[in-house]
Amino acid sequence: MKKLLPLLLAVLAGTIMSDEPGEAFEDLMDAFYEGDACGVEAVLSSNSIGMLNMMMMMVKMKPDQAATEISLELEIAVTGEELVNWTTTDFIDAFINSPGIADKFPPREDIEVTGCDIRGDSSTVFLRVSDYPETVEIAMIREGDGWKLSESIVQKEL
Repeated sequence: MKKLLPLLLAVLAGTIMSDEPGEAFEDLMDAFYEGDACGVEAVLSSNSIGMLNMMMMMVKMKPDQAATEISLELEIAVTGEELVNWTTTDFIDAFINSPGIADKFPPREDIEVTGCDIRGDSSTVFLRVSDYPETVEIAMIREGDGWKLSESIVQKEL
């Protein structure tokens, strides 16, 4: 067993280090469709998380107004009092598990990563979505030893 442990650790480290942008995006999509907010957050860039944190601070400045807007957009009931206590993870959880968002996305099996173009610490992941005529391009960035969803995507959605 002692001889097997270093080999197992080397294989696991190689798996982590070989993370490709397409694989990271697949992880993000799997977490999204499983309703796993922590899994989604793990694949967001630090700038993306920073943007969400800033948005949460703004929400907390006018929680009742924000609660009305979020309730309408996400089709969930949320109060200003609840919003004051939300973390970024809570917001991601509400977003990915809300009927107002889930209904706008195709089934998971209809989304396929078809390739990626890596240029240094940036990458474009190419997706094919059933019943959608154009290739969808998603920006990813290398952060640490892994690939994360670029803040440009989050910024566009906010």
